[in-house]
Amino acid sequence: MIGVIAATLVGLWFYNTASRSGRPPVSWGVSGVVVYFLAALLWSLIVTPALKDSAIHNQSAMLIFIVRYAYIGVGLLVAGAVNAWLNKQTD
Repeated sequence: MIGVIAATLVGLWFYNTASRSGRPPVSWGVSGVVVYFLAALLWSLIVTPALKDSAIHNQSAMLIFIVRYAYIGVGLLVAGAVNAWLNKQTD
């Protein structure tokens, strides 16, 4: 649920920044959601299994929290970096 809310916020953020770069707002918003989900999916498939194995053996509350929610932060960071990078190129 939190991931869907984050994806919605990323889509709205990209939609609102489309005018700065001269891009169509709807397609730019959809592009932001796609970037977010791709980063989150890659994190979940590549990094999370190793962290999950460590969390099972360690039982650290912080590590379990990271395993559950780190994909959201990674998706937000990558979407923010892509938005900043692409908007910087048009300035």
